[in-house]
Amino acid sequence: MNPKTFIGFTIITAIVAVAAGFSIASRYSVHKVGLEDKLLLPGLADKVGEVTAIEVKDAKKTITVKRDGEKWLMADRQNYVASNEVLNDLLLGLSELRLRETKTKKPKLYPRLQVEDVKGDKAKSILLTVKGKGGDLAKLIVGKVNADVAGPSSTGRYVRKPGDEQSWLASGRLDIPGSINKWVKPEFLNVAGKRIQHVTVNHPDGQQMIVSRAGQDKFKIDNMPADRVVEYQSDIDNMGDGLDKLELEDVMAKGQKKFPADKTIKTEIKTNDGLIMDVKMIELNNGEEFWAELSARTPEDASDKIKKEAAAINKVVSKWVYQLPAHKYRYMSRKHSDVLKDPKKDNKKK
Repeated sequence: MNPKTFIGFTIITAIVAVAAGFSIASRYSVHKVGLEDKLLLPGLADKVGEVTAIEVKDAKKTITVKRDGEKWLMADRQNYVASNEVLNDLLLGLSELRLRETKTKKPKLYPRLQVEDVKGDKAKSILLTVKGKGGDLAKLIVGKVNADVAGPSSTGRYVRKPGDEQSWLASGRLDIPGSINKWVKPEFLNVAGKRIQHVTVNHPDGQQMIVSRAGQDKFKIDNMPADRVVEYQSDIDNMGDGLDKLELEDVMAKGQKKFPADKTIKTEIKTNDGLIMDVKMIELNNGEEFWAELSARTPEDASDKIKKEAAAINKVVSKWVYQLPAHKYRYMSRKHSDVLKDPKKDNKKK
């Protein structure tokens, strides 16, 4: 490289470096103008004890949770008990949100951040209202989560106050449950699968499937058709797991869902120590929802321990019907055609 070329290259490099430095400085000086670091809802932390209800509204539903002494109740679910931990976390997260950065004031850009008004069925925003005896303590449109925010929590959400054009990126963790099972303690019953000895499933059309334990992890079909063979043994074995750590997806007071005789599956589940569970189930919403009504009983000669267990279970479940996870419903509603096959068809294929 000759001296003239070297000098020219050095000058160009210097110009590029200065331009880059100017660009970066300009970029961050602009960013700094919109940067904030103060509480989004100052004073809310001091009023948490005054909160009487929390309302969460989106385009499809409204969920209201109300305070009842030391408990929180799901008002839209006939006062089913909500999780204190979930509510405490929500109020703490809300009270700790800090304004981080100004965002758009243009309504047409709100949907990008999901901070548009909650109107119509296409809105993806959430309207969160915290109520006290004297009125609203806080009201906020909550949008997308941003997982890349500078600060202790490293996360945040886009927010906007109703009636205010200015949207914000707020730093802090604010988790707002979307489904009912996230507001409550989801597990409501646990009859361990290893205890199950016998399961009888009665379908409304008269079909019946009876299985009993045939080993540590195996079940056999007691009313096995002579012209069929087992195709899916695992689907027979997991029939004992229907009540094992059973969680709800939704819940309603008994009577809110009907169980017509011509559509109801009735399943009896017996343990090896005398507990008997009766489970009535129906499919709703074109097979997208599975609801159950449960009760416990014992034979007269059952031990006091098992009788107490049955009474404790009934105290929990007697007033409610539960939407079950699809896989738990399948475990407790099997029929022969789900797990058996005709061996003659296999021979014809050969």
